Amino acid sequence: MGQNLLRIATELVTEGARHGSPSMLMRRLNQDHNVQITFEAARAILAQLYAAGIVAPVDPATHAHPVLLDREEALAAIDNYTSVGPTNWSDLYECPQCCRVAPWTDGRSRAAGDEVDEFWCQTCGAEVPITACAKTELLAA
Repeated sequence: MGQNLLRIATELVTEGARHGSPSMLMRRLNQDHNVQITFEAARAILAQLYAAGIVAPVDPATHAHPVLLDREEALAAIDNYTSVGPTNWSDLYECPQCCRVAPWTDGRSRAAGDEVDEFWCQTCGAEVPITACAKTELLAA
């Protein structure tokens, strides 16, 4: 999974109803691009779109992420976000606070002088010890 998939997902959420949900991404990626992903992978993609500022946090009533930017702004935002550095998709963890799956992100780490490595959840903002998070495998469906 890489920059192209994030760009395609950005295009999908900014057209039509202007929302993003894991099931919508799974369906549209399969239908329009013949790409099959798991529900967890779709949630991780939405976490990346949230981190890039393209979608808002999930709406509990609809289970979808409202889109914050128009198409051109969103594409520019995802290009800027992916140019910062590649996501390590082999390090996906489930947040114990909100149960979202996302790549490990900075949090604090032992390398930075902290006592334990911590996971920063891109969805709810929780910072928890990495040992409290369940490691998740990203597999194509």
